[in-house]
Amino acid sequence: MTDFTGVNKPSTKPASDSSILFKVTLNESTLLAGRPTTAIERSPFQRDRGVSFAVVQVLSNALIMFQSIENPDATGMKTLHISVDNVSSLVNTEFERVSPDQAPPMIGPTGAEVRIVYATENFGCVVSQDLSLDCEALKSCLTPNDLSIFLNICKKMFERLRAFGGQSSESNEGEQSFRTSRVRPLASIIRYQKKGTGIATRVRAEIQAFSFVLLRAYKSFVGAPEFLDFNIKGLKGKLEGCMSALSGEFSAALSVNFYNEVVADWEYVVEPFPFTLTIDQMPNELVSL
Repeated sequence: MTDFTGVNKPSTKPASDSSILFKVTLNESTLLAGRPTTAIERSPFQRDRGVSFAVVQVLSNALIMFQSIENPDATGMKTLHISVDNVSSLVNTEFERVSPDQAPPMIGPTGAEVRIVYATENFGCVVSQDLSLDCEALKSCLTPNDLSIFLNICKKMFERLRAFGGQSSESNEGEQSFRTSRVRPLASIIRYQKKGTGIATRVRAEIQAFSFVLLRAYKSFVGAPEFLDFNIKGLKGKLEGCMSALSGEFSAALSVNFYNEVVADWEYVVEPFPFTLTIDQMPNELVSL
């Protein structure tokens, strides 16, 4: 800016913050994951009829938002928000989507919100992080076989995710063969000594009601009868510290119900009682060379 004397003056216009917003909306998304059932593979009666599959289906609506704000003073904030609703899951035998109207879900429907907020300095260096989880109600109703299938498939998926990107190969120009390095799981890469893991951290979780109904293994013409109901109400937890040294507590009211077929009603096996879990995680001082 130049005045009437022709002398240049610095601009007094305030600097504006920079902001990036990323938003993704998923409506009626479907996730299918499955593998051959071990019971069919080992059965001599079904061995010649082909292999049957157990498929876990997850339906949901999701909203994913990411916002990054950089201020002129080199501070900033990064926020990741994930909101899901109508989340439901069931076990099927085909890699095809099954409508909830055709088969009632074994888990859900439910909804939850997850928010992760990072405070940064020096143009992106994370100095603190806040993680929060909120869920109104979560209900599941499974037989022991269904539960085993869920855990088995989730275990296999987790193992593959850990090994994803952990295997690399190197070629020798003078040779035709390739030398493959050993597989490094994700857990070996993430260490407490990694930059940023010692920053201030706060974790908060809240679930209003959780119910896990275990059905009997056998089924009758009316379906699988109910057996046990594990209830958790008012689950609240808070942890503070850093990722390598968190401390805090979780509190809830627990109860276990048993379905009495004689009176056709639920009875207490364990009456509701308050439960508090205190966590005090010491820092990991091991250093990998």
